[in-house]
Formats: sequence, structure tokens, C-alpha cells
Amino acid sequence: MSANIPNDAAQKLPNPQDLEILQKRFALVDLNDPVYQALFNFVAERLPREGSSNLYHRKPSPWNNQESLKPFDPINIVQMDIKLPTMPTVLGELQEVTSKEYASASTVGDIIAKDPSLTAWVLKLVNSPFFGFSVKVDTVTRAVALLGVEQIKTLAIGGMLQNLVVRMPKGILNLEDFWRHSIATSIAAQTIWKMLGKKDSERLFVAGLLHDCGILALAYTAPDTAKALNAACHLSGKQRHLIEQELISFDHARLGGMLLHRWNMPLPLVMAVLRHHEVEAPERYTEAAVVHLADVIAFAVAGVSGDDLVPPIDPAVWKVLRLDQSKINFTADSIVEKLNDLCTVLRM
Repeated sequence: MSANIPNDAAQKLPNPQDLEILQKRFALVDLNDPVYQALFNFVAERLPREGSSNLYHRKPSPWNNQESLKPFDPINIVQMDIKLPTMPTVLGELQEVTSKEYASASTVGDIIAKDPSLTAWVLKLVNSPFFGFSVKVDTVTRAVALLGVEQIKTLAIGGMLQNLVVRMPKGILNLEDFWRHSIATSIAAQTIWKMLGKKDSERLFVAGLLHDCGILALAYTAPDTAKALNAACHLSGKQRHLIEQELISFDHARLGGMLLHRWNMPLPLVMAVLRHHEVEAPERYTEAAVVHLADVIAFAVAGVSGDDLVPPIDPAVWKVLRLDQSKINFTADSIVEKLNDLCTVLRM
């Protein structure tokens, strides 16, 4: 599907291996389209400065257990409370308190303080370059006072992903790569949301962070299936969610949306995860449209494995968001500027 690489871009990539890797990354999109061409050129311009080690080419270990790829019902996974971590009790308390007309900073701070790992997550994020406060924020109560109750609750929801990642058994997923892509998508989603002139951009940071939580849920509950899917994705040259639909009759977006719905997460967050690949009614579910585009840009700019193929952008999403090429480049720049710092600050 990909067009021939423009001569000016090829000249920026003197190493033939780099050109081959980039061609593979953009194989699913039409490089005659100005948007994909801009993303391709953005990455091509970075390579001579940063080296191809920042582009990727790690391959997953082969996994040939075809018995692991029988279709099954995702509802069974969502109901597996024994294997799948449940929503932290603290978040349940937060949702109850913040649903009331007034919740004080001290009340919210006291609830989060019951969970040391969640407290550490919130404070690390609030003190990161992501927010850029000039003074150190040393208590959650202070963070709530600065950002507001809803924003802190949203960031605490994002802490669920780190909880899932930290507890993941080794050898199923490359967790460092998963974490890096999740953060890159969250940066892009927040940046796009701000450019659209919308408020409460922390919600989009968290939506980007959680968009692939279904991959983690599947790895927890069906590790052999997850390994087999990893191998199938590597061999197929197709997008992961399409391979999942073909081989197990559902995808990680559906599973992630179902899981967040069961945890009683806000509807816009549920829809952003559920529909980040196949966006339905983007004019209604703008969060899903933004995460869809952010996911595409993150794969293009911050791909970390040999299977990070840039997905096509849904034309309906593009029509609704109406971002020009300069804003795509600005979003890509934001990922480059913030990604390494955030990965370091929020390292598992």
C-alpha cells in the first residue's frame, strides 16, 4: 500500500538498513498523503542525528502453540477476578467521594494516601516536567489544591496501568516497549486535545495511557494466547487488533473497554479505549478520535519494536479533528521532547 519513498527523504537516510526499517514501519499507509509523508520525513530527519538504535528492530521470540489461538468470549476474561487485578479500593472510594457536590482537597488526599504506590505515582507525575510546577509538590493534598479534585482523580486512574504493568509476569510482553508506547500515546493525545482548545487535558493523558490496557488484561488471563498473538503479529505484517479479531474473535480494544466499564470508569474514557482503532461516531466521541490519531502518531515517531506498523488514520476522524500538517508536526515534536523524561520519571 505504501508509495515509493520520496528522493529527498531517502537522501536523509544514508544507511540502507534504516531506509528498509522505515519502509516497513510505514508499509500500511500511502506516503503520497501529506500527513503520512510529514510523519515519515519527521522520523527520517531525526535518524542521522540520533542513530538507528532509536528507530528499533527487536524481534519477539517465536511461539508456535496454535492451540492457544482458539476463539473465546472476552466476557470470561473480564469476570476472572482471581487472575485479573481488580480496581484498587482507593479508586472506588475516590469515585464515591468525588460524585458528591463538594469534596475537599484534604479528603481526597487522605484517600489516595491509603495506597502508597498510588501516592508515589501521583506525586511523581505532578512533579515531572509534564506539569512544570516551579516548586516541589510533596503531598497529595497540595497536588489536589493545585490541580483540582477531578484532575487528580483522573491521574489516579492512570496509576492503575502502572499497577497492572508492575504485576505482569515476566516473559509474556516486552513491558518496557509497552510502557513507552503508552506514554507516547498519552503525550500525543493530551497535545492534540489542547490544540483543539478543550479543557481538562489530563483526561486525555490518562486515556492515552490506558488505551492498550486490554493487551495487559489478555496477558494476565491467557498468557499462552498473548504469546501466540505476539508471534502471529510479527509474522503477519498486519495491525495487532486485526490479527486478534481474526484469530480469537475479539481485540484488545474491546477487552479494555469492557474492563474499564466493569470498573465503572467514566464513559468518555471507556469509549476512548473501546474505539481507539475503529472509531464510531467521532463527532460524538471526540476522546476516541483523539486517541486514535495519537496512537498513529506514537507508532510513527516512537516505534520501539519491529512490529510497530503505522496504522491508517480513519478518514472520519481526520474530517472531525481538522488538524493541519503543522499541528501533526507539533504533536510529534511534543513526543520527542517529553517522552524520555516521562519514561524516566514514571519508570516501573
